[in-house]
Amino acid sequence: MAEQCYHCGDQIVGKTVVYDEHPFCCNGCKSVYQLLEEHSLHAFYDYEQQAGTKPGKINSYEFDFLDVPEIRRKYIDFEDAHRARVTMHLPDIHCSSCIYLLENIHRINPHIQSSFIQFTKKEASFQFDPEALKLSELAELLSSIGYKPRFGSLGANQKKADRSFLYKMGIAGFAFGSIMLWTFPEYLGLSEDFLPFRNFTSYLSLLVSIPVLLYSASDYFKSAWKALQNKYLNLDVPVALGIITLYGQSLWSILNEQGSGYMDSFSGFIFFLLIGKWFQQRGYQAMNFERDYSAYFPVAVQRIRKGNETELVEIDRLEIGEHIRIRNDEIVPCDAILLDENAQIDYSFVTGESVIADIHQNDHIYAGGKIIGQAARFEVLEKTKRSQLTRMWNMSSSQKEELQKDKQQRNISRYFLTAVLVIALISAVSWFFLDQSQVMHVVVSVLIVTCPCALALSAPFTYGNMMRLLGRKGLYLKNADVVKQLNQCTDIVFDKTGTLSSIRQQVHFEGKETLNETERCLLSRLCENSTHPHAQGILEWILKDSSSSSCAPWTMSDYLEQVGKGISANFHSPGGASVSMRLGTSSWIGAEQNNDRPEVSSYLSINGTSKGRFIFESEFPEELKDTLQHLRSYQLHVLTGDKERDLEKLQQIFPETSVMKFRQSPEDKYEYVKALQAKGSKVLMLGDGLNDSGALHEAWTGIAICDELGHFSPSSDAITDRHGLILLPDYLKNVRFAKRIMNVCLIFSALYNLVGLSFAVSGQLSPLVAAILMPLSSLSIVLITSLSVWKLAPGISEKK
Repeated sequence: MAEQCYHCGDQIVGKTVVYDEHPFCCNGCKSVYQLLEEHSLHAFYDYEQQAGTKPGKINSYEFDFLDVPEIRRKYIDFEDAHRARVTMHLPDIHCSSCIYLLENIHRINPHIQSSFIQFTKKEASFQFDPEALKLSELAELLSSIGYKPRFGSLGANQKKADRSFLYKMGIAGFAFGSIMLWTFPEYLGLSEDFLPFRNFTSYLSLLVSIPVLLYSASDYFKSAWKALQNKYLNLDVPVALGIITLYGQSLWSILNEQGSGYMDSFSGFIFFLLIGKWFQQRGYQAMNFERDYSAYFPVAVQRIRKGNETELVEIDRLEIGEHIRIRNDEIVPCDAILLDENAQIDYSFVTGESVIADIHQNDHIYAGGKIIGQAARFEVLEKTKRSQLTRMWNMSSSQKEELQKDKQQRNISRYFLTAVLVIALISAVSWFFLDQSQVMHVVVSVLIVTCPCALALSAPFTYGNMMRLLGRKGLYLKNADVVKQLNQCTDIVFDKTGTLSSIRQQVHFEGKETLNETERCLLSRLCENSTHPHAQGILEWILKDSSSSSCAPWTMSDYLEQVGKGISANFHSPGGASVSMRLGTSSWIGAEQNNDRPEVSSYLSINGTSKGRFIFESEFPEELKDTLQHLRSYQLHVLTGDKERDLEKLQQIFPETSVMKFRQSPEDKYEYVKALQAKGSKVLMLGDGLNDSGALHEAWTGIAICDELGHFSPSSDAITDRHGLILLPDYLKNVRFAKRIMNVCLIFSALYNLVGLSFAVSGQLSPLVAAILMPLSSLSIVLITSLSVWKLAPGISEKK
């Protein structure tokens, strides 16, 4: 048996290249091995044996086009003086070793700062130093280790692949029809009278079957061979074995002039397999959950109208050239130019590193940056790409969990397919003694009809459909796996302010003297930069009683917002006067606090002098009590930074077993959730996405409650508005229904395989019928999940 290359696993043809006592098929594979060893990446071969991809020949000028500024900008997702991020399509990613190597590519070239691999999409995002490493050099490095990036239009590549698939299906269909026509006399029992004609048509059948074997069925052979090289079984292994068995027996019959054998079944088998695959692909495209999800992505932004007034609009409605206003802690939804003199921005959502950068007027700002401090005005450069924001949001997901899931599915497939092969072998031996003419039919039918793909499809289609349904009803999930996470939750933790209670309409000021027009105007300027519920409540209170613009000439500087404490800024008039203003907790502004008065308050100081406080009356939705009663099966918790003023109200609407904790800082909330999960609880956290970002991120599932869906929280797994909180029992009921659909799919898949296997083993199922039934089982799962979710799922009240 020919040796296999230690790196890529290909059989070595010709002279073996030996290095470090390992055989290699070429110097390219040897060079990659040397490169990995030099940088202590030998663990690459521990994940999967012979898992490497053979590097192709690299033209030193092949990627020079990536250094042309106009072309380069098309591929760069983000760039500043020290960092650039690019996403590339790497079609040769195929196993855990690939992920290990690409995750550690910074050890080969230290100018690559980080990498993130999306295994299912075969995409990789790289962050690198643009001053030290060109984009073309990054592409060359990837090519040199066997992961040549593919540039160009994904749509064009898809059309090319579609045409190739149709050609394969057409050739198989032509061969099937022709062979059926030529072998028709055999079905009528006339072939014995026309042996020369029968032998002639048998050779014709062999001739037209060759392109079917080598071209139409090639994908199944490639997939099965790659799986066997990496020492695991996939769904194409038994299919490939069935094809070889059927074709081999037919070839033997033709060469021995015993007729065309099963050549008609062989060509029909490939033809119907490809038809089923085509229908599956159409189904996947029709149910492109990510595309549909992106269309629901609920990010809104303040658009500036004439007269400097603002309106909240969905990001899809933004046009190039329009002006938008982004407040503190809000995400810039599209590429834009800064209109103000300066601002501060944090690109941690894009780069993963929380580094605050100073930006200046006319600077190019990339989508995904988060404004820190004073609100800033921008001019829209490009229309928003929701899919780009979606990809950033999903990058916070653990790819190790995705890889672990893939390994679990691979183990299930391995055991299932091993059992199928054993059953096929036992059936072959049994029928050899019963009726040798039936051996081929039985073996091929067993290999084809038993297929776990119906079960494999049930999870993505059930969860994907449910994600779309919930999105249409106001709960927007990061990905389909969040449906499964919600189903596993045991505890629900609520923040109070901005989540359970709405405080904007219940504000009044308490102080030694009232605020004059200038002070009120400056305070509104301070509050409009923040998205915190207290600041927005005060802003509405001011605008309700006054529309004065008496402070228009004043400029603001040194805006600061500290989570859990408050906001501050300095104002300067044209005449040289200055005002320092602080709004927040009593300790933040240095005011005396009366612990005997538990009102929820925000204190105001001007030029270091306490002016009084704003008192907020909590207002809970009327439907909240009924909502919480429907959640009694969960352990409920309330965490709030407020005092105990609302304790009595909360006790009236929450079940008696609920746990309530007051005076909780953002750090306290985080530690509380962490402690719950350490005890084995799986926490569903609901917060406003600002002070609760740490707890939302730590929870098993985090839902950000966002008024008007304008404040996007990357820390959360889902987003909804206040009405979504009332619908939470309906959402969770639908999630439980999704689990029941999964159980139905499991039963269907088991029954299909048992019934199909019994017919195949008993010799009552032809390979042709098995080839038709296999894709039908997958399509049945698609129909079951889709119809169940969209027609039978529990009703959800329409959003108000």
